[in-house]
Amino acid sequence: MKSLFGCFLLASALIATFVSAAQSQTVPYRTSFEEPTFTVGNLDGQDDWSNISDPNGAAAIQSEVAGGIRRGSQSLMIEPASIIGRDLTAPSQQVIYVDGFYQGPTVDFIPDATQMEDAGSSLVLFHVTEGIMGLDGNGSGGGSWIASGDDVSTDSFQRITIRQDYNAQTWNLYVDGDMVLEGLGFKDSTVTTLSGINIETSSDGEGFLDDFSVTTTPPSFLGAPALFSFQAQWVQNSGDLNWDISPLEPDGQVNPKDLIELIGGTEQ
Repeated sequence: MKSLFGCFLLASALIATFVSAAQSQTVPYRTSFEEPTFTVGNLDGQDDWSNISDPNGAAAIQSEVAGGIRRGSQSLMIEPASIIGRDLTAPSQQVIYVDGFYQGPTVDFIPDATQMEDAGSSLVLFHVTEGIMGLDGNGSGGGSWIASGDDVSTDSFQRITIRQDYNAQTWNLYVDGDMVLEGLGFKDSTVTTLSGINIETSSDGEGFLDDFSVTTTPPSFLGAPALFSFQAQWVQNSGDLNWDISPLEPDGQVNPKDLIELIGGTEQ
């Protein structure tokens, strides 16, 4: 059994890091769920993702729901009340950024963190009336839920970014590039590293995820330094971000920032 710990995105989605004995990829990891890495159909086994709750149908790569695709032609769709996951590793006591565009349902309850048996660090809740909330953990399995002041958008993508400082045992939450919660404590102080990602949806509807990354370098909106000051012509390619091909601006040029973001494993 995998023991969950790390960063959780609860209710409409649960994104969690976990301990796993399996061989896993070292961060940075980034994907837009496009071909050829992903093909339409059952997610299980694609790019080392697993359908944990139901190998035959917990999640799929989809191309039919246009509103569930941020860009390109595919996205990840998680069925209601489902759990999926992927092994990842990162050195201990580092700062890790979990970044992605998510759209999904809300819940009408606030869970008791002390009843969650698995050790965790950051927990984010999508609540129908309280909006996006984060757990200010006490380091011993509990904590207090704090409202961010941002509502949940159930019919459009929101960029959710979590900055986890495993050394300081604190985390920050950003919504659409704006910091909404800062310096919250880890739920459990025993968490010292990242070992993977789990994503769980509530029973109230499907969730969609696109342009997802886990890295040790901050996204550009957090002030990542510019290493290049030039633009260059690139051949357009809408493929997966794992290919390390930078997307084009509307004028057909590569934005210098995109090179930095791609090196850092994020894309704005």
